[in-house]
Amino acid sequence: MREKVREASVGDATLRLFKENGAYKGAVVVGKAVTVLEGADADNVWQRMHEEVSKANPKYFGFDGARNRFLHFFPNGFQSDGYAAQERGYKVAAKSKLDTAVPLEEAQTSTGFGEAVLSVFRATNLLSPFEKTRLQDVLRGPDADPFIQAAARFTLGEGKPACYGTGTEAAR
Repeated sequence: MREKVREASVGDATLRLFKENGAYKGAVVVGKAVTVLEGADADNVWQRMHEEVSKANPKYFGFDGARNRFLHFFPNGFQSDGYAAQERGYKVAAKSKLDTAVPLEEAQTSTGFGEAVLSVFRATNLLSPFEKTRLQDVLRGPDADPFIQAAARFTLGEGKPACYGTGTEAAR
């Protein structure tokens, strides 16, 4: 018996996840093309389905493309001249600022850290300008505290359950 687990649209693609005979099967439908993925874990198959859709985007370059781009700028990888000064140093400084302003253990339960977290992200290039704008909306909005608390729990190893929250935010 086939049981539909979930379905979503991603751009022009439709993703459908089913459970059949104890296994999970995912169908990625783009136009008339269908790609089928299988596995024992629903979340793993769902993630692979999203990766399959991403590959169809003309801006997708994947892990190998990202690695090649990195090596273009830093031919000796992390040992390249200038890597520490250009890419690592300011990120370590941002992490230190975050540790001071928002201690991880405290971030799990405390409130009011939105602006401090936002200032750290603004000091890095970890996010695109569009992502920074969206993050600003979150960190200055009513979901800032639950978002930061979930991120802290996730960072401390709680994993997937950390992202579901409790109370009213779990229903969102």
